Amino acid sequence: MTPAPVPAPARETLEQTWRRVADQGSGWTLGLLDVVEPYVLGRLHDARDVVRFRDLPWTAAAQLLQRLTPGQLADKQNAAPSLGSLLVAAVGHPREVELHGYLVPPARSDERITAEGLVVYDHPELDEFRIVDSEDPCEESGCECTAFWASVQASFGLDDAARGPDVVVPRPCPRTGRPGWYLWWD
Repeated sequence: MTPAPVPAPARETLEQTWRRVADQGSGWTLGLLDVVEPYVLGRLHDARDVVRFRDLPWTAAAQLLQRLTPGQLADKQNAAPSLGSLLVAAVGHPREVELHGYLVPPARSDERITAEGLVVYDHPELDEFRIVDSEDPCEESGCECTAFWASVQASFGLDDAARGPDVVVPRPCPRTGRPGWYLWWD
């Protein structure tokens, strides 16, 4: 006689995983999971894993602006604009700006939410700039990434960035196919 198959246990949600280990950290990011989880990429392998998100729209950005403290909004991914500036840009330009970044879970001492870049949609004037994916300096390759960044910075009020993005590549919207540009700071 063959034993009846045992059903697989239900997969933990991100919130369940983090709540299980919240006693190891402050746990303030738990209050953001209902906003961010719909945009999370992949699943956790460990409760200490950084959780990446992308395509965070203005609606989620508005909720995060209401929930985060000034200190949390000041977080920056290296030379990128602050989280607060990026969230304001998304809210102020609802169809044009979406964010990507990551959450560091409560099980780690560096618990935080960070935006490491944005995607800009429906800005045909950005197509006029010549962006070259090359190790050569812009002067040699003819890349106009500095002027491109200046245009993005002025359009969306991202004045607190220390410098332009490390990566600029075309990226169509995965849902609508609208043309866009992906900007990322390492």
